Amino acid sequence: MKLWTFPWLPCLVILILCFGSECGTVRRKGRSKRDLVPIREARATFPGACATRLPRGKRSLPGMERRVPRQRRRSSQAEENSPGRVKAVYFTGRGDQLRLKPGVEIPRGNFTLEMWIKPEGGQRSPTVIAGLYDKCFYASSDRGWLLGIRAASEQGNRDPRFFFSLKTDRAHKVTSVHSNAHYLPNTWAHLAVTYDGLYMKLYVNGAQVGVSREQSGNVFSHLTKKCKVLMVGGNALNHNYRGAVERVSLWREARGQRQIIRDMQGHENLQDAPQLVIRETFEHPARKWLTVKDGSFPQPEEGSSSRVGQAGGGVGESGTGGSLDTTLEPPPCGQTVCDNVEVVTNYNHTWTFRKSKTVRYRVVNVWDDSRRWPTVTPRQIHLQHQQLNNAFAVYNITWELSVHNVTNSSLRHRLVLANCDISKVGDEACDPECNHTLTGLDAGDCIRHRSHCPQSKQGNGVCDPECNWDNFFYDNGDCCNPNVTDVTKTCFNRSSPHRAYLDVKELKEILNLDGSTHLNVFFANSSDEDLAGVATWPWDKEALTHLGGIVLNPSFYGTFGHNHTMIHEIGHSLGLYHVFRGISEIESYDDCTNSFTPNQVARMHCYLDLIYQTWQPESKPPPVPMAPQVVEQEHSAITLEWFPPISGHFYDR
Repeated sequence: MKLWTFPWLPCLVILILCFGSECGTVRRKGRSKRDLVPIREARATFPGACATRLPRGKRSLPGMERRVPRQRRRSSQAEENSPGRVKAVYFTGRGDQLRLKPGVEIPRGNFTLEMWIKPEGGQRSPTVIAGLYDKCFYASSDRGWLLGIRAASEQGNRDPRFFFSLKTDRAHKVTSVHSNAHYLPNTWAHLAVTYDGLYMKLYVNGAQVGVSREQSGNVFSHLTKKCKVLMVGGNALNHNYRGAVERVSLWREARGQRQIIRDMQGHENLQDAPQLVIRETFEHPARKWLTVKDGSFPQPEEGSSSRVGQAGGGVGESGTGGSLDTTLEPPPCGQTVCDNVEVVTNYNHTWTFRKSKTVRYRVVNVWDDSRRWPTVTPRQIHLQHQQLNNAFAVYNITWELSVHNVTNSSLRHRLVLANCDISKVGDEACDPECNHTLTGLDAGDCIRHRSHCPQSKQGNGVCDPECNWDNFFYDNGDCCNPNVTDVTKTCFNRSSPHRAYLDVKELKEILNLDGSTHLNVFFANSSDEDLAGVATWPWDKEALTHLGGIVLNPSFYGTFGHNHTMIHEIGHSLGLYHVFRGISEIESYDDCTNSFTPNQVARMHCYLDLIYQTWQPESKPPPVPMAPQVVEQEHSAITLEWFPPISGHFYDR
């Protein structure tokens, strides 16, 4: 978009930067579901523990392609300061791989390799972007190191990721590390690999995404240095790369992350020059490189002589066109765009993003059929609701309570275990999370010395406790027969429909409450009554389904001294890894438990906009969390590009 410059133009731009934009977009009506965090592995070790754990997998919003962080065109000044004119070359994958001339000494100990690449899609697995090979030792083809693309999935070429593999001459096997997400076709990325004799590391766009210390010592000895060949664009086995490459640098030191980021941004330090082996700009590739037999040099990339990189300033010089990658993306080690530092900073600094929000939550209270025995009392509910709003109201978050009463004696009299996988009960191993009296102490697995069960008592129409174990088939079925005994106290058989216990997932499946309109609050116990609560992360696919919500121990709900437990778990549901109002990170009597940090407040509001808009009664468009950026400046006009709303989608009116 071009704007003609007038005296009032700076005022207009400043006004846009200050207020952001919540207009021009239509709110998404439907949201993808998130995946519930498995909870059985969380085992409390102290009273009032929180079972929420970090997720194993990294997920982001479906429908939003993952891209590298927002990229800017390098300024002309940055290019002028480069030692040579930087050119991107295109590898076709057919005979244009390059090998370094023998006169260049390759580091045999510590080293760093850096480059910018723009890979095409559909690469074979593995694809070698650059690598060090041993041309003399034919018995092993994996000596040396490789930087490339390889499928993380065993099913064909699925989930292709950057990888760095290394095998020193003394090692028995190769070691590989992978990036934490698949690569993005036709998108520039900065790759760096380092080895310091102990740690091998992989960096993508300045973020360390892989590390291992399985290798040690020099990569090769000085006796074999004439056998080593450095190649770019593929290898002798035709595992060749298709795409653009720019600015390849090889160092005889393991550079740190800050140095790599400075290199990525185009900043050079003359003090580093002695450690630099090569810095290839591809202006004259034949000076240092050879082609393979019957091969050719890669050609300059068509359509552009310079990369859209992350170096330099954000405004192109006069006459240099450009564009931004205006896709909002999680950082390499983040989960969603709410982990993007710029997004959270804008939420922190712009008050309009933190305007008052009302959020609905629903307490699920199970009673017996006579409505005399609730899971939690109305007094507990009232007290907890009061404390909840006292904690969040100062941060412009108000909670709207509704109570869902369920009358079901069968459900009420059964134990709901928060962190026990039912399949573990009676599996011949003592699982502490299932070690409860109403599971028969893990169906007898947690009992060291079992009593003897006479043959005459087995299946005699009476539930005999000494026979109520898995190896006696639970007294041959007597202890799970409702006509013989009170099965809510004696039925430990996990296969019986009358068993005395449920897990949380079973409870949620039975209740089947919609999780897209309210935060559902369920109640469950742990094996030794020490688990305070379990929460679902906002990026998990079941967060907005009937399997989402939070689970609390009723003993820690609405009782004096434990009102902070629900606040702690809601903090996790709103995207906080550490909730300083909590019970495990900081003691409850600490002053810090009475407040959230500004960044925590920003993250909670961000997730309320990104994930939980359907929990809010007032419908509004998702905000645009980033200010527009100037991408081109001419004598009488400037060009701005706008970021999408936080949901990642534009909608035409």
